[in-house]
Amino acid sequence: MTTVGERLHLLYEINRRLTTLTDLDALVRFATQRTRELFNAEGCALLLLDRETREFYFPVASQSEAHHQSQQRLAETRFPADRGIAGWVLGHDEAVRIDDVSKDPRFYQGVDQETHMTTRALLCAPLHSQSGNIGVIEVVNPALDELGADDLEFLGALADDIAVAYEKAALHEQLRGEVVGLRQVCRIVGLGLLVIGILFMIGAAVGHLAMALPLSELPTRPGTLSGLVSVLVGLFMVGVARGWFETRAPAAPARR
Repeated sequence: MTTVGERLHLLYEINRRLTTLTDLDALVRFATQRTRELFNAEGCALLLLDRETREFYFPVASQSEAHHQSQQRLAETRFPADRGIAGWVLGHDEAVRIDDVSKDPRFYQGVDQETHMTTRALLCAPLHSQSGNIGVIEVVNPALDELGADDLEFLGALADDIAVAYEKAALHEQLRGEVVGLRQVCRIVGLGLLVIGILFMIGAAVGHLAMALPLSELPTRPGTLSGLVSVLVGLFMVGVARGWFETRAPAAPARR
């Protein structure tokens, strides 16, 4: 049976990741591995909901060494989100403990057939988020003789923390992708304005010289001014793309 101290430590670790970890794969791998270790189980996985296809998929799973090969097979496995114990938990928004899945008619054998695993017992809890349930967490073949009466409630609380962390990391990845896209646009537009500005300035200079006008009047010609403005705007946009104007927080003072 897991001690209160171990539970609190795991919850602390998960919550710490809410503010420090933004990589989705790293977050899921950490959460599933620590949960599997805590329940002394053969496996632990998040089954996330694909809202478009209404299917479950496994982003990352943690398996014991004896079932390491099944981890790769899980990554390629999908099944309808209304099937199995996972589908029931998602639909009823309720955590369950199944000590013998062979006696439960809700159990879906398709995943075991795909991964060549044998599921005997199962803990499953929904992943709550502000946008609704995003999936479930499953603990496969936990050590039943070590489970306590409130372990299922603890898994539910843990699932809530994991769901919040996952949504935060997903939002961070989405925003990072949008920033990268905007920087690419700024880079392309900026370089285009630089080229146009230089061409304007060259054209103004050639025209000025062709008319044999005084060189002192060249900076005041419309073509020169337009080219200069285009070059400056282009340089600014390239600087935005390269992050020249980003402000960084000062480093925290070293502790003694």
